[in-house]
Amino acid sequence: MKYIIGLLIIAGLWACTKEDWPDNSRPEVNPFAVPADATGEEAELRRGFFDRTGMYLLFSDTLVAQEVNAVSAKKEKVYIKVHLEWNMVSTNQGIDSFICYPYKTLAEKKMLTEFVEREVLTSVPVLFYPYSIMLLDRLVYFQYNYYGGYEDPVEYSFYAGMQSTVITVSNLSAFTAGEKEKLKTNLVGNLISSNISVIPEADWADFYTYSDEYYKLSSQYVVPYPIEACGYLPTYADAGWGGPDFHTKEYDVKAYVEEIFKLSESEFRETYAEYPIIIDKMEEMVKVLRKHGVKVYE
Repeated sequence: MKYIIGLLIIAGLWACTKEDWPDNSRPEVNPFAVPADATGEEAELRRGFFDRTGMYLLFSDTLVAQEVNAVSAKKEKVYIKVHLEWNMVSTNQGIDSFICYPYKTLAEKKMLTEFVEREVLTSVPVLFYPYSIMLLDRLVYFQYNYYGGYEDPVEYSFYAGMQSTVITVSNLSAFTAGEKEKLKTNLVGNLISSNISVIPEADWADFYTYSDEYYKLSSQYVVPYPIEACGYLPTYADAGWGGPDFHTKEYDVKAYVEEIFKLSESEFRETYAEYPIIIDKMEEMVKVLRKHGVKVYE
């Protein structure tokens, strides 16, 4: 009997025309975008930034805060947030946490937004732009350990997440011209380094040839010493147990990108003058970066 009733219900549903179906559809809303009905200077600041750069601008990890009707008939506040922890290696992702400290004034938000757009992004090809940029006063990461507590907090000045890239600068108005120039160089390098995977693997073929035999080793700990003689920079070599493996292609590329933006060309050549292989790899990397629109060592 139950089977027959089930068939009748299904048949009834099939008999309905499309116009008879209940319409539960709602227009899709991108929580990273400024709501259409949002007004005020901050909303206009964010809209203008997106219109000019194609990136969403955030000043908090909270994307949406809205009231909904709960089962108890009472209204509850529901928050949709950026998941900064999604690309962390830790297995405690439900426990590890980021604490975001937003700017307290609109003037601070405007100042850093203008600096990032006018000074930093003009030196970064669109190819390397992240999906969204979050500008904060501070970003602190708390990692839960296996002993039932938290490690000492880590503070980030730059953090590249899957959904958003965070830039933190406190009191930019107090920076000297030299400090601003150094900040700009660091941010340009970090933005390019964090999105370096957008460059096709084939473009790195010549760069890889210098240390190719060492990529094939089973562990970073069997790379001959000094590692600079093998073409490696020391950037990630002292990361310790659980840290990144410096002898992989991924971290070899990242180390060179970061060092190129950290040092001027003359400083780079002087620092690694004893290791011609490193100079050769630097020159090869500069060719690849220039091919993709990055102005470096010109």
